[in-house]
Amino acid sequence: MKQVITSVLAVIALIISVTSANAQGVRSSDLSFSAQGWYGYDIEKTRPNLTSFGYMNYEVAVGIQTNPENKNPFAEAFGFPLINIGMSIARTSNFQFSDQTHFPDLYSLYGSFERSILKTKYVSAGYLLNFGVTYNPGRYDPVNNPGNNWLSSPFMAYFGAGVFGKVHIGKRWEAGANVMFRHFSNGRLSLPNEALNAIGVGIFARYRLSDYEYDKYTKKYNFERNWDKGMQYMIVFGGGVHTCMAEWNAYVESEPDPVKKAEAAASLKAHPKFSLSFDAVYRYSMRYATGLGLDLFYSTNMDALEKSDRVFYGDQAVDNSPGYNPLSVGIAVVQEVYWRNFAVHVAIGAYPYRHKGVNGAEAKAAGDRERGWHYEKAGIRYYFPKLGDTFVGFAIKSHSIKAEYLEFSIGVRI
Repeated sequence: MKQVITSVLAVIALIISVTSANAQGVRSSDLSFSAQGWYGYDIEKTRPNLTSFGYMNYEVAVGIQTNPENKNPFAEAFGFPLINIGMSIARTSNFQFSDQTHFPDLYSLYGSFERSILKTKYVSAGYLLNFGVTYNPGRYDPVNNPGNNWLSSPFMAYFGAGVFGKVHIGKRWEAGANVMFRHFSNGRLSLPNEALNAIGVGIFARYRLSDYEYDKYTKKYNFERNWDKGMQYMIVFGGGVHTCMAEWNAYVESEPDPVKKAEAAASLKAHPKFSLSFDAVYRYSMRYATGLGLDLFYSTNMDALEKSDRVFYGDQAVDNSPGYNPLSVGIAVVQEVYWRNFAVHVAIGAYPYRHKGVNGAEAKAAGDRERGWHYEKAGIRYYFPKLGDTFVGFAIKSHSIKAEYLEFSIGVRI
Protein backbone atom coordinates (compact mmCIF):
# COMPACT_ATOMS: atom_id res chain seq x y z
CA MET A 1 0.00 0.00 0.00
CA LYS A 2 2.81 2.42 0.85
CA GLN A 3 4.40 1.92 -2.57
CA VAL A 4 1.03 2.41 -4.30
CA ILE A 5 0.44 5.73 -2.49
CA THR A 6 3.97 6.89 -3.33
CA SER A 7 3.50 6.13 -7.03
CA VAL A 8 0.12 7.83 -7.11
CA LEU A 9 1.49 11.00 -5.51
CA ALA A 10 4.32 10.99 -8.04
CA VAL A 11 1.90 10.70 -10.96
CA ILE A 12 -0.29 13.51 -9.59
CA ALA A 13 2.75 15.73 -9.00
CA LEU A 14 3.90 15.09 -12.55
CA ILE A 15 0.49 15.97 -14.00
CA ILE A 16 0.48 19.19 -11.99
CA SER A 17 4.03 19.98 -13.14
CA VAL A 18 3.14 19.41 -16.80
CA THR A 19 0.03 21.53 -16.41
CA SER A 20 1.97 24.36 -14.77
CA ALA A 21 4.72 24.23 -17.37
CA ASN A 22 2.26 24.48 -20.21
CA ALA A 23 0.01 27.02 -18.50
CA GLN A 24 2.62 29.79 -18.43
CA GLY A 25 1.06 32.86 -19.99
CA VAL A 26 -2.36 31.20 -20.32
CA ARG A 27 -5.29 33.58 -20.62
CA SER A 28 -8.89 32.82 -19.83
CA SER A 29 -9.62 33.19 -23.55
CA ASP A 30 -7.33 30.18 -24.21
CA LEU A 31 -9.64 27.85 -22.29
CA SER A 32 -12.18 25.41 -23.64
CA PHE A 33 -14.60 22.90 -22.14
CA SER A 34 -15.47 19.51 -23.57
CA ALA A 35 -17.59 16.46 -22.84
CA GLN A 36 -17.27 12.97 -24.30
CA GLY A 37 -18.99 9.62 -24.39
CA TRP A 38 -16.83 6.63 -25.31
CA TYR A 39 -17.68 2.95 -25.85
CA GLY A 40 -14.85 0.55 -25.06
CA TYR A 41 -14.35 -3.15 -25.70
CA ASP A 42 -12.13 -5.43 -23.59
CA ILE A 43 -9.61 -6.80 -26.09
CA GLU A 44 -8.19 -9.56 -23.86
CA LYS A 45 -11.32 -11.77 -24.10
CA THR A 46 -9.54 -14.43 -22.01
CA ARG A 47 -11.48 -13.95 -18.78
CA PRO A 48 -13.50 -17.17 -18.39
CA ASN A 49 -16.24 -15.66 -16.23
CA LEU A 50 -16.87 -12.53 -18.36
CA THR A 51 -19.84 -12.78 -20.74
CA SER A 52 -20.06 -9.18 -22.04
CA PHE A 53 -17.00 -7.22 -23.15
CA GLY A 54 -18.22 -3.63 -23.66
CA TYR A 55 -18.52 -0.63 -21.35
CA MET A 56 -19.28 3.11 -21.54
CA ASN A 57 -16.87 5.84 -20.48
CA TYR A 58 -17.94 9.42 -19.74
CA GLU A 59 -15.59 12.35 -19.29
CA VAL A 60 -15.29 16.12 -19.07
CA ALA A 61 -12.16 18.20 -19.63
CA VAL A 62 -10.77 21.72 -19.50
CA GLY A 63 -8.55 22.57 -22.46
CA ILE A 64 -5.66 25.03 -22.71
CA GLN A 65 -4.97 26.18 -26.26
CA THR A 66 -1.28 26.88 -26.83
CA ASN A 67 -0.95 30.12 -28.76
CA PRO A 68 1.62 32.14 -30.77
CA GLU A 69 1.68 34.99 -28.23
CA ASN A 70 3.83 32.84 -25.92
CA LYS A 71 6.44 32.43 -28.68
CA ASN A 72 6.96 28.81 -27.66
CA PRO A 73 8.92 27.05 -30.44
CA PHE A 74 7.76 23.63 -29.24
CA ALA A 75 4.12 24.70 -29.53
CA GLU A 76 4.76 25.91 -33.07
CA ALA A 77 6.64 22.73 -33.98
CA PHE A 78 3.72 20.60 -32.78
CA GLY A 79 1.16 22.79 -34.58
CA PHE A 80 -0.09 24.58 -31.43
CA PRO A 81 -1.61 21.55 -29.65
CA LEU A 82 -4.44 21.57 -27.15
CA ILE A 83 -3.54 20.50 -23.59
CA ASN A 84 -6.48 19.01 -21.67
CA ILE A 85 -6.98 18.18 -18.00
CA GLY A 86 -9.87 15.75 -17.67
CA MET A 87 -11.86 13.48 -15.39
CA SER A 88 -13.56 10.30 -16.53
CA ILE A 89 -15.81 7.53 -15.26
CA ALA A 90 -15.46 4.10 -16.86
CA ARG A 91 -18.75 2.26 -16.27
CA THR A 92 -17.06 -1.11 -15.97
CA SER A 93 -19.61 -2.07 -13.31
CA ASN A 94 -21.82 -2.92 -16.30
CA PHE A 95 -19.66 -5.90 -17.23
CA GLN A 96 -21.69 -9.10 -17.08
CA PHE A 97 -20.29 -12.26 -15.48
CA SER A 98 -21.36 -15.89 -15.44
CA ASP A 99 -20.80 -16.10 -11.67
CA GLN A 100 -20.99 -13.76 -8.66
CA THR A 101 -18.01 -11.67 -9.76
CA HIS A 102 -18.61 -7.92 -9.66
CA PHE A 103 -16.49 -5.12 -11.00
CA PRO A 104 -16.54 -1.44 -9.96
CA ASP A 105 -16.61 1.77 -11.96
CA LEU A 106 -13.16 3.32 -12.47
CA TYR A 107 -12.51 7.04 -11.82
CA SER A 108 -9.60 8.74 -13.59
CA LEU A 109 -7.82 12.10 -13.54
CA TYR A 110 -5.63 12.62 -16.59
CA GLY A 111 -3.69 15.02 -18.76
CA SER A 112 -4.11 14.92 -22.53
CA PHE A 113 -2.01 16.10 -25.47
CA GLU A 114 -4.13 16.68 -28.59
CA ARG A 115 -2.35 17.55 -31.82
CA SER A 116 -4.03 18.31 -35.15
CA ILE A 117 -1.89 17.21 -38.10
CA LEU A 118 -4.49 17.89 -40.79
CA LYS A 119 -6.06 21.36 -40.51
CA THR A 120 -8.62 23.21 -42.58
CA LYS A 121 -11.09 25.94 -41.63
CA TYR A 122 -13.81 23.34 -41.19
CA VAL A 123 -12.14 20.00 -40.38
CA SER A 124 -9.14 18.86 -38.30
CA ALA A 125 -7.62 15.44 -37.63
CA GLY A 126 -4.68 14.18 -35.61
CA TYR A 127 -3.64 12.12 -32.59
CA LEU A 128 -4.06 12.35 -28.82
CA LEU A 129 -2.24 10.90 -25.80
CA ASN A 130 -3.65 10.56 -22.28
CA PHE A 131 -1.83 9.74 -19.06
CA GLY A 132 -3.13 9.87 -15.52
CA VAL A 133 -4.13 8.06 -12.36
CA THR A 134 -7.22 5.92 -11.72
CA TYR A 135 -9.10 5.13 -8.52
CA ASN A 136 -10.50 1.60 -8.24
CA PRO A 137 -13.06 1.31 -5.37
CA GLY A 138 -13.72 -2.43 -5.71
CA ARG A 139 -10.74 -4.75 -5.63
CA TYR A 140 -9.92 -8.43 -5.74
CA ASP A 141 -11.12 -10.38 -2.71
CA PRO A 142 -10.29 -14.12 -2.67
CA VAL A 143 -13.24 -14.77 -0.35
CA ASN A 144 -16.03 -12.42 -1.50
CA ASN A 145 -14.99 -11.56 -5.06
CA PRO A 146 -12.46 -14.16 -6.27
CA GLY A 147 -13.35 -13.75 -9.96
CA ASN A 148 -12.18 -10.13 -10.03
CA ASN A 149 -8.52 -10.91 -10.61
CA TRP A 150 -7.88 -7.95 -12.93
CA LEU A 151 -7.08 -5.09 -10.59
CA SER A 152 -6.07 -5.53 -6.97
CA SER A 153 -4.93 -2.06 -5.86
CA PRO A 154 -6.94 1.10 -5.09
CA PHE A 155 -4.88 3.28 -7.44
CA MET A 156 -3.51 2.54 -10.90
CA ALA A 157 -1.81 4.21 -13.82
CA TYR A 158 -3.95 5.07 -16.85
CA PHE A 159 -2.68 5.45 -20.42
CA GLY A 160 -4.61 6.21 -23.60
CA ALA A 161 -3.60 6.77 -27.23
CA GLY A 162 -5.67 7.32 -30.32
CA VAL A 163 -6.60 9.32 -33.41
CA PHE A 164 -9.40 11.84 -33.83
CA GLY A 165 -11.29 13.88 -36.39
CA LYS A 166 -13.40 16.94 -35.68
CA VAL A 167 -15.58 19.50 -37.40
CA HIS A 168 -15.40 23.22 -36.54
CA ILE A 169 -18.93 24.56 -36.10
CA GLY A 170 -18.58 28.30 -36.27
CA LYS A 171 -15.54 29.67 -34.43
CA ARG A 172 -16.27 28.38 -30.93
CA TRP A 173 -17.84 24.95 -31.22
CA GLU A 174 -16.26 21.65 -32.24
CA ALA A 175 -17.74 18.18 -32.57
CA GLY A 176 -15.80 15.05 -33.37
CA ALA A 177 -15.01 11.39 -32.89
CA ASN A 178 -11.96 9.36 -31.87
CA VAL A 179 -10.68 5.80 -31.82
CA MET A 180 -8.57 5.03 -28.74
CA PHE A 181 -6.68 2.31 -26.94
CA ARG A 182 -6.89 2.54 -23.13
CA HIS A 183 -4.84 0.69 -20.53
CA PHE A 184 -5.30 0.48 -16.73
CA SER A 185 -2.64 -1.20 -14.57
CA ASN A 186 -0.99 -0.92 -11.14
CA GLY A 187 2.45 -1.71 -12.57
CA ARG A 188 2.67 -5.03 -10.66
CA LEU A 189 2.78 -3.28 -7.30
CA SER A 190 0.36 -5.95 -6.15
CA LEU A 191 -1.30 -9.06 -7.56
CA PRO A 192 -3.50 -10.09 -9.23
CA ASN A 193 -2.98 -7.55 -12.02
CA GLU A 194 -4.42 -8.88 -15.26
CA ALA A 195 -5.08 -5.19 -16.08
CA LEU A 196 -7.74 -3.82 -18.40
CA ASN A 197 -6.92 -3.19 -22.05
CA ALA A 198 -9.67 -1.80 -24.25
CA ILE A 199 -10.19 -0.23 -27.63
CA GLY A 200 -13.20 1.83 -28.56
CA VAL A 201 -14.87 4.78 -30.26
CA GLY A 202 -15.91 8.09 -28.68
CA ILE A 203 -17.84 11.20 -29.70
CA PHE A 204 -17.19 14.60 -28.14
CA ALA A 205 -18.24 18.25 -28.20
CA ARG A 206 -16.10 21.26 -27.23
CA TYR A 207 -16.81 24.93 -26.58
CA ARG A 208 -14.03 27.55 -26.70
CA LEU A 209 -14.22 30.78 -24.70
CA SER A 210 -12.90 32.79 -27.66
CA ASP A 211 -12.95 32.47 -31.44
CA TYR A 212 -10.57 29.95 -32.98
CA GLU A 213 -8.67 31.85 -35.66
CA TYR A 214 -7.60 29.30 -38.25
CA ASP A 215 -5.06 31.58 -39.99
CA LYS A 216 -3.42 32.44 -36.67
CA TYR A 217 -2.67 28.80 -35.84
CA THR A 218 -1.43 27.74 -39.28
CA LYS A 219 0.95 30.65 -39.89
CA LYS A 220 4.72 29.94 -39.84
CA TYR A 221 6.26 32.15 -37.15
CA ASN A 222 9.77 30.64 -37.14
CA PHE A 223 10.33 31.27 -33.44
CA GLU A 224 13.95 30.92 -32.38
CA ARG A 225 14.80 27.29 -31.67
CA ASN A 226 17.73 26.61 -29.39
CA TRP A 227 18.63 22.94 -29.14
CA ASP A 228 21.76 20.83 -29.32
CA LYS A 229 21.95 18.77 -32.49
CA GLY A 230 24.08 15.64 -32.48
CA MET A 231 24.91 12.66 -30.27
CA GLN A 232 23.85 12.65 -26.63
CA TYR A 233 24.74 10.09 -23.98
CA MET A 234 22.77 9.28 -20.84
CA ILE A 235 23.48 7.30 -17.69
CA VAL A 236 20.35 6.33 -15.75
CA PHE A 237 19.84 4.57 -12.43
CA GLY A 238 16.35 3.26 -11.70
CA GLY A 239 14.45 1.20 -9.19
CA GLY A 240 11.04 -0.01 -8.15
CA VAL A 241 9.17 -2.89 -6.55
CA HIS A 242 7.51 -5.92 -8.11
CA THR A 243 5.27 -8.78 -7.02
CA CYS A 244 6.14 -12.11 -8.58
CA MET A 245 3.64 -13.92 -10.83
CA ALA A 246 5.30 -17.28 -10.20
CA GLU A 247 4.78 -16.88 -6.44
CA TRP A 248 1.15 -15.97 -7.08
CA ASN A 249 0.63 -19.08 -9.21
CA ALA A 250 2.33 -21.35 -6.69
CA TYR A 251 0.91 -20.09 -3.40
CA VAL A 252 -2.35 -18.30 -4.21
CA GLU A 253 -3.87 -19.30 -7.53
CA SER A 254 -3.43 -23.03 -6.87
CA GLU A 255 -4.94 -22.81 -3.36
CA PRO A 256 -8.59 -24.02 -3.43
CA ASP A 257 -9.61 -22.87 0.06
CA PRO A 258 -10.79 -19.18 -0.05
CA VAL A 259 -9.58 -18.35 3.47
CA LYS A 260 -6.12 -19.86 2.90
CA LYS A 261 -6.04 -18.14 -0.50
CA ALA A 262 -6.64 -14.79 1.24
CA GLU A 263 -3.87 -15.51 3.75
CA ALA A 264 -1.46 -16.50 0.97
CA ALA A 265 -2.29 -13.35 -1.04
CA ALA A 266 -1.68 -11.15 2.01
CA SER A 267 1.68 -12.79 2.71
CA LEU A 268 3.20 -12.13 -0.72
CA LYS A 269 6.04 -9.62 -0.63
CA ALA A 270 6.98 -6.93 -3.10
CA HIS A 271 10.58 -7.43 -4.27
CA PRO A 272 12.92 -4.50 -5.08
CA LYS A 273 14.26 -4.24 -8.62
CA PHE A 274 17.06 -2.06 -9.96
CA SER A 275 18.39 -0.99 -13.33
CA LEU A 276 21.41 0.77 -14.81
CA SER A 277 21.08 2.06 -18.36
CA PHE A 278 23.46 3.59 -20.88
CA ASP A 279 21.73 5.35 -23.78
CA ALA A 280 23.28 6.85 -26.90
CA VAL A 281 20.80 8.88 -28.97
CA TYR A 282 21.11 11.22 -31.92
CA ARG A 283 19.01 14.36 -31.64
CA TYR A 284 18.14 15.27 -35.21
CA SER A 285 15.40 17.83 -34.48
CA MET A 286 14.16 19.97 -31.64
CA ARG A 287 11.43 17.40 -30.98
CA TYR A 288 13.02 14.01 -31.59
CA ALA A 289 16.05 11.88 -30.73
CA THR A 290 16.60 8.21 -31.62
CA GLY A 291 19.29 5.74 -30.61
CA LEU A 292 20.24 2.58 -28.75
CA GLY A 293 20.38 1.64 -25.09
CA LEU A 294 22.19 -0.95 -23.00
CA ASP A 295 20.14 -1.99 -19.95
CA LEU A 296 21.33 -3.93 -16.90
CA PHE A 297 18.49 -5.22 -14.71
CA TYR A 298 18.94 -6.66 -11.22
CA SER A 299 16.17 -8.65 -9.50
CA THR A 300 16.23 -9.53 -5.81
CA ASN A 301 13.65 -12.33 -5.92
CA MET A 302 15.68 -15.21 -7.38
CA ASP A 303 15.45 -17.45 -4.32
CA ALA A 304 11.71 -16.89 -4.02
CA LEU A 305 11.30 -17.44 -7.76
CA GLU A 306 13.13 -20.78 -7.71
CA LYS A 307 11.19 -21.94 -4.66
CA SER A 308 7.81 -21.08 -6.19
CA ASP A 309 8.81 -22.61 -9.55
CA ARG A 310 9.49 -25.91 -7.79
CA VAL A 311 6.00 -25.77 -6.29
CA PHE A 312 4.21 -24.80 -9.49
CA TYR A 313 6.28 -26.43 -12.28
CA GLY A 314 8.02 -29.25 -10.41
CA ASP A 315 11.64 -30.09 -9.63
CA GLN A 316 12.39 -31.51 -13.08
CA ALA A 317 11.42 -28.30 -14.91
CA VAL A 318 13.57 -26.24 -12.52
CA ASP A 319 16.58 -28.59 -12.66
CA ASN A 320 16.47 -28.56 -16.49
CA SER A 321 16.20 -24.78 -16.64
CA PRO A 322 19.14 -22.42 -17.40
CA GLY A 323 19.21 -21.46 -13.73
CA TYR A 324 18.50 -18.25 -11.80
CA ASN A 325 20.70 -15.21 -12.21
CA PRO A 326 19.61 -11.88 -10.70
CA LEU A 327 21.35 -9.97 -13.53
CA SER A 328 19.76 -9.58 -16.97
CA VAL A 329 21.15 -7.69 -19.97
CA GLY A 330 18.97 -5.91 -22.50
CA ILE A 331 19.60 -4.01 -25.74
CA ALA A 332 16.91 -1.57 -26.81
CA VAL A 333 15.92 0.90 -29.51
CA VAL A 334 15.33 4.24 -27.75
CA GLN A 335 13.10 7.14 -28.77
CA GLU A 336 12.65 10.47 -26.99
CA VAL A 337 10.08 13.17 -27.83
CA TYR A 338 10.66 16.61 -26.28
CA TRP A 339 8.47 19.44 -25.05
CA ARG A 340 10.61 22.09 -23.39
CA ASN A 341 12.38 20.27 -20.53
CA PHE A 342 10.01 17.30 -20.59
CA ALA A 343 10.64 14.18 -22.64
CA VAL A 344 8.52 11.13 -23.37
CA HIS A 345 10.97 8.20 -23.28
CA VAL A 346 10.20 4.88 -25.00
CA ALA A 347 12.45 1.81 -25.34
CA ILE A 348 11.76 -1.52 -27.04
CA GLY A 349 14.36 -4.15 -26.30
CA ALA A 350 15.43 -7.79 -26.26
CA TYR A 351 17.47 -9.83 -23.78
CA PRO A 352 20.73 -11.30 -25.13
CA TYR A 353 21.38 -12.62 -21.60
CA ARG A 354 18.67 -13.61 -19.13
CA HIS A 355 18.39 -16.67 -16.89
CA LYS A 356 15.16 -16.70 -14.93
CA GLY A 357 14.44 -20.35 -14.44
CA VAL A 358 11.82 -22.35 -16.33
CA ASN A 359 11.27 -22.13 -20.07
CA GLY A 360 9.78 -18.79 -21.09
CA ALA A 361 7.00 -20.35 -23.20
CA GLU A 362 5.95 -22.58 -20.30
CA ALA A 363 5.83 -19.65 -17.90
CA LYS A 364 3.95 -17.49 -20.41
CA ALA A 365 1.33 -20.22 -20.77
CA ALA A 366 0.76 -19.88 -17.01
CA GLY A 367 0.21 -16.13 -17.37
CA ASP A 368 3.77 -15.05 -16.50
CA ARG A 369 4.79 -12.95 -19.51
CA GLU A 370 7.76 -11.50 -17.63
CA ARG A 371 10.02 -14.34 -18.76
CA GLY A 372 9.64 -13.59 -22.45
CA TRP A 373 12.59 -12.60 -24.63
CA HIS A 374 11.59 -8.95 -25.22
CA TYR A 375 10.49 -5.97 -23.13
CA GLU A 376 9.12 -2.43 -23.36
CA LYS A 377 9.63 0.72 -21.29
CA ALA A 378 7.59 3.91 -21.58
CA GLY A 379 7.60 6.95 -19.33
CA ILE A 380 8.31 10.63 -18.81
CA ARG A 381 11.49 12.48 -17.87
CA TYR A 382 12.11 16.02 -16.69
CA TYR A 383 15.51 17.58 -17.42
CA PHE A 384 17.11 20.22 -15.19
CA PRO A 385 19.34 22.29 -17.53
CA LYS A 386 20.75 24.34 -14.63
CA LEU A 387 21.88 21.11 -12.93
CA GLY A 388 24.02 19.87 -15.78
CA ASP A 389 21.10 18.17 -17.58
CA THR A 390 20.35 15.92 -14.62
CA PHE A 391 16.87 14.41 -14.95
CA VAL A 392 14.28 12.49 -12.99
CA GLY A 393 11.55 10.29 -14.36
CA PHE A 394 9.34 7.29 -14.07
CA ALA A 395 8.33 4.57 -16.49
CA ILE A 396 6.44 1.33 -16.73
CA LYS A 397 8.52 -1.66 -17.76
CA SER A 398 6.42 -4.39 -19.35
CA HIS A 399 6.45 -7.59 -21.40
CA SER A 400 3.83 -7.93 -24.15
CA ILE A 401 1.98 -4.93 -22.58
CA LYS A 402 1.83 -6.71 -19.21
CA ALA A 403 3.53 -4.59 -16.54
CA GLU A 404 6.57 -5.87 -14.66
CA TYR A 405 7.08 -2.85 -12.37
CA LEU A 406 6.93 0.94 -12.05
CA GLU A 407 10.44 2.34 -12.29
CA PHE A 408 11.52 5.66 -10.78
CA SER A 409 14.82 6.95 -12.11
CA ILE A 410 17.50 9.62 -11.89
CA GLY A 411 20.12 10.23 -14.53
CA VAL A 412 22.35 12.67 -16.35
CA ARG A 413 22.71 13.59 -20.00
CA ILE A 414 26.36 14.06 -21.00
